[in-house]
Amino acid sequence: MNTGRIRRVLTQSIPTTFRLFLGITFLIYGLAKLYPGQFGVPTPEIATKNGEGFVMAWSFFGYSRIYEIFIGLGEVISGILIMIPRTATLGVVCFFPIALNVMMVNYCYQIGVQDLSTLMVGMCIILLWLDRKKLFLIFAQTRELDNSVSVNKQKGERGA
Repeated sequence: MNTGRIRRVLTQSIPTTFRLFLGITFLIYGLAKLYPGQFGVPTPEIATKNGEGFVMAWSFFGYSRIYEIFIGLGEVISGILIMIPRTATLGVVCFFPIALNVMMVNYCYQIGVQDLSTLMVGMCIILLWLDRKKLFLIFAQTRELDNSVSVNKQKGERGA
């Protein structure tokens, strides 16, 4: 096997593997939030007596069912988007801040799955890096559009 073929296989299979892993993992966690079960609402006595970060965090997150659904929907939608090749870049852009937030909660409240969340954030960073040219084009075109709108306003034309 020549190195060109190995490189081509790796550049195609690694991002696909990362996307599928992230998508399936987020689907599992997101569906667990949509179907009540991941966050339980312990009694206030448990949260105040125990005082552990994990119990306090889960008490806080489980207190609001709407917030739990909001987080779950974000994870499910991002998980689906990241697994579809056509929407994978959008999925990673949506997925990254959620994964970063999950990682920070895990570290700050000693949830216990710091390794998994760090791995997921690392995979997101790699996928964003691999899509950097696409993302640059999106943001560069947005800047050009903003500049053309400001030029039109200077000429006295009304904006939308």
